[in-house]
Amino acid sequence: MTRLKVLLGAALAAAGLTAGAGEAGAQSVVNKIKQRGYVSCGASQGVPGLSRPDENGYYRGFDSDICRTFAAAILGDKDKIRFVPLNAGQRFPALQTGEIDVLSRTSTITLSRDTVVRFVWITLYDTDGLLVRKADRITDPKQLAGKTVCLQGGGSLTEKAIEETEEEHGITMKKVYFDSTIQARDAFFGGRCDTYVTDGTAAAGQRASVAKNPDDYDIIKVGHAAEPNGVAVARGDDQLFDITRWTINALLWAELHGITAKNIDEKLKSGSSEIKRVLGQEAGFGKALGLDDKWVYNVVKQMGNYAEIWDGNLGKASPLKVDRGMNALWKDGGLNYPYPWD
Repeated sequence: MTRLKVLLGAALAAAGLTAGAGEAGAQSVVNKIKQRGYVSCGASQGVPGLSRPDENGYYRGFDSDICRTFAAAILGDKDKIRFVPLNAGQRFPALQTGEIDVLSRTSTITLSRDTVVRFVWITLYDTDGLLVRKADRITDPKQLAGKTVCLQGGGSLTEKAIEETEEEHGITMKKVYFDSTIQARDAFFGGRCDTYVTDGTAAAGQRASVAKNPDDYDIIKVGHAAEPNGVAVARGDDQLFDITRWTINALLWAELHGITAKNIDEKLKSGSSEIKRVLGQEAGFGKALGLDDKWVYNVVKQMGNYAEIWDGNLGKASPLKVDRGMNALWKDGGLNYPYPWD
């Protein structure tokens, strides 16, 4: 049994939960959101570019903005949301207990996780990366034999990536576990470890936003997995599942059709019959989801399409300058493709 399964199983057992527990209560989550007036979203404890509060406590990042799209869809206002910072071991039990409504926090989809909570969409394809100091002249993972690696305990597949590296190169690394990615990161930058392993996008964010001199560090790809990170909700809540799935779909659909936060009003006037329908000109479009007919319009008008969210937090308009790669639309060589609205 992996370390993740042990930690997750212990957390669920402590809460008195099973994979299907709490399903009856989950049926009314959307109504609860509407009654209380905000969406409760699970967030990280501070990953630049993905989910991190600024000096005013306002959460910024790709994962945070994805969660804001759900508030725009359900409540018509992207800022009717509250973020709950969670470490890796807390995030899934928080969904099961109802502490949060949605989890949008660098969580890789796996069988053991998807049988506990329900993932609705892959929002970010990622790889694993090792942050190393250029001064150490480490250019290949096999050079890390006997070296210490900082990592978050109960995290995603980063530990598996280290294990794959050890097996592939016949080496052993000294793993130093921390309760949060912030602690692991700070320990590395403080000289406690020779390297720090995390998701590749997160590593780019830590180097760009936390390191005193980003040019002093390199990122080495590690492991062979392309991690599918996604949004999750509690099992048994079909309405919330549908809303979150089709809201993410709307972001990709809008990008495909060139609909942005700036031109959406013009597109609403001059676009195709499908564009006019999806943006709310057809009565009853939102009925199946229990939403206002202009829910897609509200999402894109307030948050932009997928490309705008990516570029502002991770891509060309951000300090990270991360290439879309697998996260591009299929027509641009990526893996993202919106479902049809029929």
